[in-house]
Amino acid sequence: MKNQPRVSVIIPAYNAAAYIQESIDSALAQTYKNLEIIIVDDGSTDNTREVLEPYFDKRPIRYFYQTNQGLSAARNTGLRFSSGQFVALLDADDIFLPNKIARQVSCLLQNPDFGLCYCRVLHFSDTHPRQFYLHAYSHNHQNPSGHLFAPLLKKQFINPLSVLIRKTVFENFGYFNRNLRHTEDWELWLRWAYSGVKFYYLNETLALYRVRTSGNLSQFLNEPKMKEKSLEIFLDLEKKLSAEEKRRYGLAAIIQSLRVKALLAYLLVGDKKNAQRFTSLLPVFWNWLVLIVPAKLWQASLRLALRIKHRLLLTKSRVDS
Repeated sequence: MKNQPRVSVIIPAYNAAAYIQESIDSALAQTYKNLEIIIVDDGSTDNTREVLEPYFDKRPIRYFYQTNQGLSAARNTGLRFSSGQFVALLDADDIFLPNKIARQVSCLLQNPDFGLCYCRVLHFSDTHPRQFYLHAYSHNHQNPSGHLFAPLLKKQFINPLSVLIRKTVFENFGYFNRNLRHTEDWELWLRWAYSGVKFYYLNETLALYRVRTSGNLSQFLNEPKMKEKSLEIFLDLEKKLSAEEKRRYGLAAIIQSLRVKALLAYLLVGDKKNAQRFTSLLPVFWNWLVLIVPAKLWQASLRLALRIKHRLLLTKSRVDS
């Protein structure tokens, strides 16, 4: 163990009492033992602290409390107190499989020019915790390794749960943007990739991502903020890229697509007024569609489409696949 580099597992927690024990236990069960587990309680108002108290005396665990500042700030707090050479990100409702850290440490030690390693993740719902699903992107595409700026412009395909990161990447290329409460991970991957950080894909299932089915309504309500924030990130990125880079990456088309997604996200929650904010730079038919189609019809059809999309994207799988 003395020869093993230390890994810091960062667990941000906000009102996580129902799930966090399972997440912590999955970190404690790692076959790789040179760990520190840093829990950052981001101003929970439930009984999260009481649930955590039995863990306070366990040697690898450190607990910090802060007023609520959001996921990015909580992760940055954990990183600030971390001492590991590598960092793993574990949200309070997700699960590491036992070999995750061992396999990814080995991968990065064998590939010293890569800044982080990401792996395959299975999804499960809190209502059916033993049924696992593989996202279609992971199933139907060869996930790339190397310089990933161009692929990441088109899609956010790296789940924070899946990564193991060299601490020096944070130190050299920046931390999470604490001003972002949505799509903060996509912004970070893009920033790192543009700076030249290389990503290694390990084609193994090493973590389980929980989908909270009880929160479907809140997921619908969060869609507009998420899509609008993604658009803002790309508009900021547009200012940084040269004219040649914008042409090479097809940035104008990507931004137009994000405008449409933001518009549809507001229609998903029946907010035609905010949806219209995005029509001025889109083809004129979008404005007519928003005006003519009733809000309830937009809501019903888009929610149905979203449910169908989610079902099509997920394929049943096994933990040992």
